[in-house]
Amino acid sequence: MRTETKQTLAVDAGLALAVVVGCLLLGLAGLPDWYWSALVAVPLAIRRVAPLTMLALVAVISGTHLLVAHSFLFPGDLVGLVAIHAVAAYATDRLRHAGLLLGAAGALVVAGYALHDRRLGAGLPGVLIMATSLAAWSTGLMQRQQRSAVDHAERRRRLAEQDSAMRAQLAVHEERSRISREMHDIIAHSLASIIAQAEGGRVAARADAVVAGPLFDRIAGTGREALADVKRLLTAVDRDDDLDAKGLRELPALLTSVAAAGLRVTVTRDGSEQPLGPGMDLAVYRVIQESLTNVIKHAPRQQAHLRMCWTPEVLTVTVTSPSVGPGGSAPVEGRGVSGIRQRCSLFNGACTLTAGSEFAVTTTWPLVQGGVPQ
Repeated sequence: MRTETKQTLAVDAGLALAVVVGCLLLGLAGLPDWYWSALVAVPLAIRRVAPLTMLALVAVISGTHLLVAHSFLFPGDLVGLVAIHAVAAYATDRLRHAGLLLGAAGALVVAGYALHDRRLGAGLPGVLIMATSLAAWSTGLMQRQQRSAVDHAERRRRLAEQDSAMRAQLAVHEERSRISREMHDIIAHSLASIIAQAEGGRVAARADAVVAGPLFDRIAGTGREALADVKRLLTAVDRDDDLDAKGLRELPALLTSVAAAGLRVTVTRDGSEQPLGPGMDLAVYRVIQESLTNVIKHAPRQQAHLRMCWTPEVLTVTVTSPSVGPGGSAPVEGRGVSGIRQRCSLFNGACTLTAGSEFAVTTTWPLVQGGVPQ
């Protein structure tokens, strides 16, 4: 039995005991038939747990007393009104009308019995029974509706809390994914550039220390830039600020960085460049950065072509590089390519990988008036 049901039963049992004790005190004060009233009060213990059973027991006891004593029972008959109220308030939906029907039936029986037994009066008792039964049933029905409204509000509150918790979890997941993408883009690009320059620097150091010096300076600069990016990223997370302020305005610096790593990049721009929103601006920059990083890591020849085609509706960015050949391997659907797809999907864009004589990463970015992403 559930704890709530046990508590309800305990409260109603205490109420029944109090009424029984009250009937006993009335009997000591001289009230006749007090024991009948006490007997009728006993079913109050199941008033809310089994209201229909209580109503049946009260009806049987009250009817038996009426046949035996040819009189009404006070205060026992008042328990019948409590039983009718309990059925209307706590019985199942299909049985909530049983109390009213039983009250109407009792009123008719009493009215008919009164016609043969003048000690009960005329038809007035039947009218009173019907009126009080209707009042008790209506009150129970109102209480039922109020409890239903409270339960509905409580369910809505719980659903709202669950929805809020789910939204918070989704926000945390999205934030973690965004931070993960940023960390990958920063570290992967910087390490690829450092590794490529370090390999060149090792060869240059053996041949000419004068040439190797500036090369190692660039390696140190790339490392410092990566460290600064990571610190800025973590600071932005702590302050709940925008994670990055970079965008296509940083593209020349990016091309200089990859050129220092040994990657030759040719750039073609078609159409009139349009301003982008901060989110899309960063996403396009990171996609170009990741594409060029993949070329550094995987392409057999360190060369790439970047094409940016602007139209009023769509920005198309394509990065092509030599396909698989001796000493190279094709980029796979790893974390980098997955990050490119995720960034595109955030702005209703698309990513296409094309393999052939050249390997191409093509991303499309829908534009609207003012450069705000859809």
